[in-house]
Order: sequence, then structure tokens, then C-alpha cells
Amino acid sequence: MKAKAPTLKDIAKELGISISTVSRALRGMPEINLETREAVLKLSKNLEYKLPSNQQQKANTKNQIIAALVPQFDYYFSEIIRGMDDAAIDAGFTLVVNKTNESFGREVSAIHRLLQSNVDGLVVARAFETSSFEHFEGIIKRNIPLVFIDREFTELNTPNFVIDNFEGGKLAVKHLVEKGYRKICFLGAKSYSFSKYTIENGLLAGMKEAKIDNFDKKLIFGDYNQVQAFEKASEILRLNDRPDAFFAANDQAAIGIHKAIHEAGYNVPKDIGIVGYYDEPTVSAIYPALTSVSVPAYEMGKSAINSIISQLHLSGTSESKTKLFAPELKARESTNQTRRFFGI
Repeated sequence: MKAKAPTLKDIAKELGISISTVSRALRGMPEINLETREAVLKLSKNLEYKLPSNQQQKANTKNQIIAALVPQFDYYFSEIIRGMDDAAIDAGFTLVVNKTNESFGREVSAIHRLLQSNVDGLVVARAFETSSFEHFEGIIKRNIPLVFIDREFTELNTPNFVIDNFEGGKLAVKHLVEKGYRKICFLGAKSYSFSKYTIENGLLAGMKEAKIDNFDKKLIFGDYNQVQAFEKASEILRLNDRPDAFFAANDQAAIGIHKAIHEAGYNVPKDIGIVGYYDEPTVSAIYPALTSVSVPAYEMGKSAINSIISQLHLSGTSESKTKLFAPELKARESTNQTRRFFGI
């Protein structure tokens, strides 16, 4: 039986260093100290590891560019970009970021330009408008590493890095129910992803488990920022059968809801509780501080780039699998049970 060829991961594990450090040492990057470089080169020689010929050529020409396509530059995607940028720099690469605005045309055009620039790999959050995949297949045919983030994409043999927003939606509902809220109103954008890992899918599952009646009538879909969420929440609060809790699909919407509740004369959390999503730094700055679901966007960004780096050292081969990143609920005063029932 033919022995398994050594990988970048094998060298990193043996020396107790990161994959990105091994990558830079093998490509002769100047920021790696002499001792580390010599250790990597010695072990790679002993293991008979060889940098793929196409990557050796790229190293010599100093190309070293990884491109990313994201739909927008909000807090969530900015955190993903920050993680990607840190991982790319650590590995000796430059990250180039393009915004698609959820447009299929912009996505295709950007990829066409990037391929002409001979990028080493691409990380893509597929635009919601995208329904055909020829431009992605063209990347794979060129043997250029490709990974998808945020939106699961199983039609192609590529890695996927996805936040488990299904679990995040369930966490939010479970928390509100445990705090005594039952008339929960969801305010946020309906996902166009074909993935099951969406906030609204988790929300629906959580409400079913809690046996909340007519929960489908409490789902208000739309693209809400602070101003729009304030206006919509103000409208909802004028209804006779008002909610006793809001779950917002993003923190900016949650802040708008918070303002609407205050101006309507209700108390948070005594009268109405609020849970946001993404756990932006601003949610701790208002009073009472907002409960939110934190997602490891930075870590997901780093993992996506590290997957590209690993593929580059494996001649472009990849595994078609989905790696999930677990969210975490950050409970704060906007759902504080003691404040709710005792007013303190």
C-alpha cells in the first residue's frame, strides 16, 4: 500500500507551529526567523514533502493574492473580513475584497477580473441572486482553491464554512421562553439561502418546541436597519395584542426596537424583552444593555483562509464538507428576569 503523502498539517503538528508559519517558511518569506525556517525545511526534507510545482512558481513570482467576495460591509461581514485578513497576512498573502451587493452580475464580473489577475484562491459568500454556477465551475477547472462562507453551497465539490444560525435562532427563542416571554415577535430579513442553517428556521423550530400558538403570524420579514425597525416596532406596539418580546435578526434592528419601546412608554425588560443578533459592541453601550446572540465570524474568516492555504499546498485538492461554527447567547439586562418581575 502506498504511503500517504505528508501534508502541511503534518509538519505544523510535528514542530508545534501554525500551518501559516509552515507555509511562509517553505516559500522563503522574510519575516520567518532563521531557526524556524531551517526546522521547517529540515523536517519537510525528512518527510519528503514537496511544495507543489504550481505553487513554487507562484512563490517565485511573488503573486500571493487571495480574493474574497462578500455581499456587504456590515458589522458581521467586517468581522469575517478581519479574520480573513489576519490569516492571509500570517501566511504571507494579500487579501483583496470585493462587494457584490447581492448581485449575480457583479459577482460574475468580479470573478472574471480576479481570474485575469491570477489570484491564488477565492473565498465567496454567494450573492442571493446567484442561481447558476458556471463562473464557480470555471474557478475549479483552473485548479484554483475555492471555498464558500456564510451560505452553504453543496452543489460543487468545495468546502463550506457556515455559522449555525439555526442553533442561534433556537437559542434566542429558548432564552426568551425561559424568561417568561410568550408573545414573541421576530423582526428581520428572510433568508434566501437554500441552507437549513438560517435564523428563521431555528426560530420556527424553537417556537414549535415551546408550543407557542400562531407563531407564524408574529414573523415580520424585511430588511430592517435602526430607523426602519423603529418605525415598524412603533406600529406593532400600537396594536391591541402587542408582543411581550422582540427577537431581531440583527443588532441594529434591535436598537431601533429598543428606542420604539422606550418612546411608547413601555419598560425593558419588565413589559417587553429584546434579543438581538451578532452581538455588536454597541449593544452593551445602551441602557438597558441588549441580550444578543454572538457568532464567531472572525474565527470563520480565519478558517476559510487557512483552508485556501492548505489547498494551495495540496495542489488544489479539497474536500466537499460543511464546517459549522456555533453561536453563543450573551444574556444582558434587556431580558433580565429579576428586573422583569421585581422591577430592580
